[in-house]
Amino acid sequence: MPYGGDVNPLAVIRRPRSGFAGEAEGPRVAGGLAAVVATGLLSLVTGAAANALVSGGPSGLVVALLLPALFVAYWLLQAWLVDAAVAMVGRSRTRRAYLAVSGYAFPPLAVYGVLSLAEALLLHFGGGAGPPAASAVAWLTLPVLAWFIVLSVLAIQAVYDLPALNALAFALLPIAALTAALLIVSVALGALHTASVI
Repeated sequence: MPYGGDVNPLAVIRRPRSGFAGEAEGPRVAGGLAAVVATGLLSLVTGAAANALVSGGPSGLVVALLLPALFVAYWLLQAWLVDAAVAMVGRSRTRRAYLAVSGYAFPPLAVYGVLSLAEALLLHFGGGAGPPAASAVAWLTLPVLAWFIVLSVLAIQAVYDLPALNALAFALLPIAALTAALLIVSVALGALHTASVI
């Protein structure tokens, strides 16, 4: 729902369909990018804090510092894959509109970071009750990830007017692509290790 030319992120949270539809009518890539970057920065802060609490070491800090760039890379990859896929089902390609709309699916991922921080706080300060409570909090991250997928599906529907199952399949494309890439790299590294190259 645009307000003075800008989409209201709260409108997307309360009424995702109408919020996404409003942004699709007047897409602004800068708004989508801002939502992704803000989510990445908040995740960086919560990730770095969680890493410090559980003494995660330098590798955990590096991952936290890379989160804004990783979020932007995922956002761009998702737009490229989805826009290419919709052409196969006869829809017109409108990557710019999808970039603008899909960026507003990212803010719930900041909740994932907050839950990770809560988990780290419980592990650090919770004493004997800390680990079970932290495990319970960890399970709460699954609905957050599911909501991100749902919002991605709604964003695809708002821009490309696809049936829900097609939109779900296309929303999962970047996850499938990243999983395939990790599998290929793992197999290649395993082969190189077996051949004593590394």
